Amino acid sequence: MIKTIIFDIGGVLIGYDWTMYMMELFDGDEALVTKLKENIFRHWDEVDRGVISEDELLALFTRDIPELEKEVKLFWDNLGDALWQYDFTKDWLHDLKNRGYQLLFLSNWSHHVKECATKQLDFLPILDGGVFSYKVNLIKPDHAIYKEIIKEYNLIPEECVFLDDRLDNCKAAKECGMSAVQVVNHEIAVENLEKLLAR
Repeated sequence: MIKTIIFDIGGVLIGYDWTMYMMELFDGDEALVTKLKENIFRHWDEVDRGVISEDELLALFTRDIPELEKEVKLFWDNLGDALWQYDFTKDWLHDLKNRGYQLLFLSNWSHHVKECATKQLDFLPILDGGVFSYKVNLIKPDHAIYKEIIKEYNLIPEECVFLDDRLDNCKAAKECGMSAVQVVNHEIAVENLEKLLAR
């Protein structure tokens, strides 16, 4: 029987579109956006891992494009604009909470992004807790981060279901003993979740 539902955040409870955000920020300059994305997102695991400083991250982003330091900083300072909370998020969480499930989050998320997205994350008080990757310096799909939440909340993996938009993260959850639902879209995710909850 499932007692605990663990949510990834990005792509599950919050939407994001880096390309659209950057195209708006840089007046539709596709070549610039492509170059920025190549140099920023190849290091994004380090953003989520939370081990190195903000200055070190910005130095990594601009190492091969020093001429775009100003543009990288503009992206970094305003990246909350790339994120939005889904319309269904709070109602979905309230419904599951009212049905007696423990609700947690497990998300690759940096301190900086959290600070930039306080409005988008205002559903967090509905949850019973969770683990941000930057707090434990681990990222999915490393089994260690799943073991971290299991240990912190005294979870029995067989009583947990994990929802994530990435297949490799769902696979890792299953390897750690949990059930998992890949979120391809919300409607199918709810349907598959409810099938597991009905068992």
